[in-house]
Amino acid sequence: MTTKFLSSFAVILLLSFGLKAQNISVAPSRFYYKVNPGSLKSQNLKVTNNSKSKESFVITFGDFSAPGSAGKSVLMKAGESPNSLVKYISASPSFFELEPGKSQDVQVTLEMPNLPESNKVKWGTLMLKLDRNRANASNLGSNDVGMGILETFQFVVHIFQTPPNVTFKQAEIVSLKQVQGDKAGDRSISLLTKNTGDAILDCAAYIEYVNLGTGKKERLKPSAFTVLPGGSREMTFTLPASLEKGKYQLTGVVDFGSKDEVQAAELELNIN
Repeated sequence: MTTKFLSSFAVILLLSFGLKAQNISVAPSRFYYKVNPGSLKSQNLKVTNNSKSKESFVITFGDFSAPGSAGKSVLMKAGESPNSLVKYISASPSFFELEPGKSQDVQVTLEMPNLPESNKVKWGTLMLKLDRNRANASNLGSNDVGMGILETFQFVVHIFQTPPNVTFKQAEIVSLKQVQGDKAGDRSISLLTKNTGDAILDCAAYIEYVNLGTGKKERLKPSAFTVLPGGSREMTFTLPASLEKGKYQLTGVVDFGSKDEVQAAELELNIN
């Protein structure tokens, strides 16, 4: 009985946080900077309170890594990453309150020192946090206050800095193969891409397939993704279930932002 009560309580609490998050909007979700050593640039983050109550916000900065190839970010403490930009970035204001229906523009400034370390790409996170503590919890019931509930969540905005002198963009398709799909019977194709250059890559990948018997050619909808230097990203595409039987030539294509080339790999597939 106790276990059921705790599980139900957790679900209610998560739903409450989810509803609160839906009432706060943040734009954009990513910042891209190209700041020279010894220079600075500012961009605006817009925060809107669509809830019915006054809310308080605080902004901090941190680091992240992207291990593996699933495209998932892992948050790190400020300064832990060798590519950290935390000590170069600031927000004004870093703390503010918003009345219902109001918006706040936050100036996010990146200032790079005139030092050799500023000639390397860097990345990090901006974290916008709402924290309703007991001192501001006058609208909570006595039972809630007694249990010490702190309603808090945060939005994470990714920040990428590429110095203008870092221009070497290169990607490599590591593999193109058929893999197990999410559903039984899916014909899924995995495309694994590695960033072998110096710059942060914003890529677009797609699968093109041709029926070698009929010559009919089709293309799947492209998928966009970002790969950090030295990192990899696996994208999975699902072929239509209505494909005719026969032999197909599949071509995986990755556009990584180079003016001169794209990466491509081929795979033959039999549909029985």
